[in-house]
Amino acid sequence: MANIQLKNQDRIQKEFINIAAHELRTPIQPILGLTEFVKTKTKDNEQKELLATVIKNANRLKKLSEDILDVTKIESNSLDLNKERFDLVKLLHGVI
Repeated sequence: MANIQLKNQDRIQKEFINIAAHELRTPIQPILGLTEFVKTKTKDNEQKELLATVIKNANRLKKLSEDILDVTKIESNSLDLNKERFDLVKLLHGVI
């Protein structure tokens, strides 16, 4: 009985995290698009810097929400992997 309750709580928690990540990601794209548009139209350098900060942080939120969604997919064994060839030496040089 306790095992069933734990599994149910785990499922509910994962569903909540998945929904929260989607809800977080949904408004980010319009925020990014509008902010980037306004940045291209303004001539004031201070405003451009402020808008660049908004864009940077919106991208961080977008990446975070994508990472959360990936974790939920990994936990549910539903993450699709793209198999492709890559240059390991080049990759390692980029890391170092």
